[in-house]
Amino acid sequence: MKKLRVCLLLIVMIPCIFLFGGCGTEPYVVDIKKTDTIGTIDTYTVYYSDNSTSNFTVENGTDGEDGADLTMENIFDSLVDRGIYTDTNEDYLKFLSEYLNFSVEENSIKDAVVNAMPSVVSIFVEHPEATIIGEFPHLEETVDSKIYCGAGVVYEMNEDFSYIITNFHVVYNYSSEISNKIARLIYAYPYGQTAMLAETDSTDALTEPTLEFVGDGVECTFIGGSMNYDIAILKISTNSLKAVNPDAKAATIADGYSLADTAIAIGNPEGDGVSVTSGIVSVVSEEITMTRVDKSGNVKFRVMRIDTAINGGNSGGGLFNDKGELIGIVNSKLTMTANGSTVDNIAYALPYDNVTKVAENIIDQYESSLTLASNSSYLNVLKLYLGVSVTSENTQTLYNYKTDEITISEDALVVSVEKNLLAERKGIKEGDIITSIVINDTEYEINRYYELSELLLMVRVGDNVLINVARDNLNHSIVIGTITSDMMITIV
Repeated sequence: MKKLRVCLLLIVMIPCIFLFGGCGTEPYVVDIKKTDTIGTIDTYTVYYSDNSTSNFTVENGTDGEDGADLTMENIFDSLVDRGIYTDTNEDYLKFLSEYLNFSVEENSIKDAVVNAMPSVVSIFVEHPEATIIGEFPHLEETVDSKIYCGAGVVYEMNEDFSYIITNFHVVYNYSSEISNKIARLIYAYPYGQTAMLAETDSTDALTEPTLEFVGDGVECTFIGGSMNYDIAILKISTNSLKAVNPDAKAATIADGYSLADTAIAIGNPEGDGVSVTSGIVSVVSEEITMTRVDKSGNVKFRVMRIDTAINGGNSGGGLFNDKGELIGIVNSKLTMTANGSTVDNIAYALPYDNVTKVAENIIDQYESSLTLASNSSYLNVLKLYLGVSVTSENTQTLYNYKTDEITISEDALVVSVEKNLLAERKGIKEGDIITSIVINDTEYEINRYYELSELLLMVRVGDNVLINVARDNLNHSIVIGTITSDMMITIV
């Protein structure tokens, strides 16, 4: 079945209170309570292990603006008054190390899920599937309807309609017996709603039997997509979605992601409805090779690797950080190596910075023509084709201890230039290092070699493009000029 399920490890930081302890026979603090308030003066009572007490006061000021809060120094001063410590720096540090142990309550995972959940839906699609029975020459074809499941993320929400991102393989049927490869019916269900199906009777032998979707699902329209990027865009009525889930909203897109970031996957495992699991980002960026969904060959995807478990039904679901911001779209997992060894906790998601560029590419095409895609003819990705091959060189790992991030920087080295194509005609040469691309006066730096290919997804017909390169220790600006339709290629 066309499903991927993602299971994530829920991480919760357990709240603690201040703990004070002691050793030997010396009295130690067992509790501190505010026992009286007169005006702006608060009285605190310290309770000791020998059942004795002492008091100290704190002036909290008017309206909380000019007073002082209770501090550890206040507690230490009380202990000094008791003769347990002397008023020295060494004794204060000893007090902190021996008697104080605390942690701050946090539940970033729960908060992230609350923020992300309204933007995630489970996806159910209906595909007609043909079966050939009998033996030649008495062959008979029967057509049945089958339901497949996945997940999706609300990407953009407008007043009248909204766009949902999912995986292309969720809506595509590779059955060779069916000419119409895109799902005949597509329904989205928010968290808390599970699809219910009711079979309908067909009295016409030429009519394919269907399964009727019932329950609180909303029908979607397929706009377009690309199997080479494994991204599909669905259109849905905003009012209908809001009627089912008044809190539905578009996902918040992250500014970035780095190694060991929280990776929360929200999807539709086994078609049982939206659920949550969690892990971390294991590898920020790598390439995997998979069989194309139409079985015509192989395709490479740039993905982030996560240790989040993936299972049937999570394909197309969102991958979120600990703020509930979208960092990727889950699409696959590794279950066995080429030599037959089983593997655990190796799953993949398409990074948001690639996904959003593909989504915008398709949405822009649709909105510029306002032509609904049919099931047999739909929008693919249009991309500026330079005719260059780029690889990485001089890769460096950068450690930022202030932000707790590990990043990679590298040169985008041109290793080949195709004859008589755009790059060669404009003067890009083998050995050039592409440092940035300028699209309509906005410059985008290139710090990883794959960024060039992904930035080309942002180019539209009519845009003005310039590419900056480093060559022989000198900087050169290569003017590509105004983009025309013949410079673009279709990515199916």
